Amino acid sequence: MEINFLFFISVVPAIILYGIAKSGLGGSISLISVPLMTVVMPLQQALAIILPILIFSDMIAVYRFRREFNFSILKVIVPFAAIGIVIGSLTFNHFSEDLLKLIVGIMGFIFAGHYFLFKKEKTVPAKQNFLKGAICSSIAGFSSFCVHAGGTPTSLYLLPLRLKKEIYVGTRIIFFSCVNLIKLPLYIYLSMMNFDTLFQSVSLFPLALIGIFIGYQLLKIIEENLFYNIIYGLILVSSTTVSYTHLTLPTNREV
Repeated sequence: MEINFLFFISVVPAIILYGIAKSGLGGSISLISVPLMTVVMPLQQALAIILPILIFSDMIAVYRFRREFNFSILKVIVPFAAIGIVIGSLTFNHFSEDLLKLIVGIMGFIFAGHYFLFKKEKTVPAKQNFLKGAICSSIAGFSSFCVHAGGTPTSLYLLPLRLKKEIYVGTRIIFFSCVNLIKLPLYIYLSMMNFDTLFQSVSLFPLALIGIFIGYQLLKIIEENLFYNIIYGLILVSSTTVSYTHLTLPTNREV
């Protein structure tokens, strides 16, 4: 991994964004992290480098929110995410990154756009729904395995529940810590990771710490309603960016 100008405008912000996402503030902003890293490296290398960074960040985040989570939600979404991960591992080579990113981006755009259009109706918390939780978490597990982009499908289920912000963050963090640990042996089995990618991951740990620190500081000072508006806003912006990029990609390739 050569350190040059492209490294500083692609890899550095990508890892910091993952750190911020791990603090619980705007998990879906990491939608753009994998595309940023693929500017300077192949997709599989980017995925392999990111996974240990995610697990490292999870360890810090889980300790911080170890007492603030909703177990009744986790006992539904973690097993179904595992199913999605297994499906992802079996079908990984049959789906393009562009298609997966486009699908996740469009989902996020519709979801966040609907929230802002009908905002007054969204202040009442939704009830937990087993079927919706199973579907969203399965998609999250699948897209997380393939492109580390499980944040938006997870948000589709968690955000309408209007949990207390610390409980929302803690539940999300524990969910993804489980997801990433399940992914690890499959990445190794499929030879997606090796000692070189692990060394590169470790060298980028400090950037993740910077992102986590930034996210935690912001989380402390943001009021709960503003917190939810920011999360939805970040989903809308990142999803719009990803959707536009991948919708126009064929045209860009022809130029």
